[in-house]
Amino acid sequence: MIEIHDHISSAFNNELSDLNDSLLEMGSELEKMFNKTLQALSDKDESLAKSIINDDRNIDNLETSVISQIQMLIAKRQPVGVDLRILVGCTRVAGYLERTGDLLSSVCRRGIILTEHSIQDEIKDLLFLGEKTLNLFKESLDAFINKDFKKATDVRINDLEIDKIHLKTFTNLLEKMTSSSKLVVPGTHMLFISKNFERIGDHATNIAESIAYMASGDIKIPPRKKLN
Repeated sequence: MIEIHDHISSAFNNELSDLNDSLLEMGSELEKMFNKTLQALSDKDESLAKSIINDDRNIDNLETSVISQIQMLIAKRQPVGVDLRILVGCTRVAGYLERTGDLLSSVCRRGIILTEHSIQDEIKDLLFLGEKTLNLFKESLDAFINKDFKKATDVRINDLEIDKIHLKTFTNLLEKMTSSSKLVVPGTHMLFISKNFERIGDHATNIAESIAYMASGDIKIPPRKKLN
């Protein structure tokens, strides 16, 4: 676990704690957004999907607030060493979280189009991938909350399973689209949804890698194995 030392200034400790709370709020809101996205896909709920798209604005606002906090801390405290790495790492995490919100919003936009098609069997494969990706996202948040390097390493390893499921889902969809012209339009949207889930898995892994950076300052993290 990464140990973040106490500072002579209790105010600085409080400011770092407030920053951490802001990032946790982003993560918590995204977890809710992710769960609702899977529900909207499963139920073909256009109204819920539209509300999730609107929720993404809140994620954008939270990121703006986090970046403002970080800029204020850098200007006010002029941190060095591990303190500076923590702030740089938090900047990265905020960006990965914001992009996750964008991808979930994209899934919902395509999900709205899919409500017009009968594709229940194919949706099951996407939901399976989505649930696995959500679990990985939760793992990365847990690693960040606890500043746990071991858990962060596990996230990097587990991302390979997301890649495998995505590749299988992608291949199966292409085969079905080839044999049924009725699946071409909905299948295209499902291919993008599958890729969006895979990219969220990458962002979860990037969050985990940010923990390693905050711990060591090493920006040359060995590349993780990728299937696609």
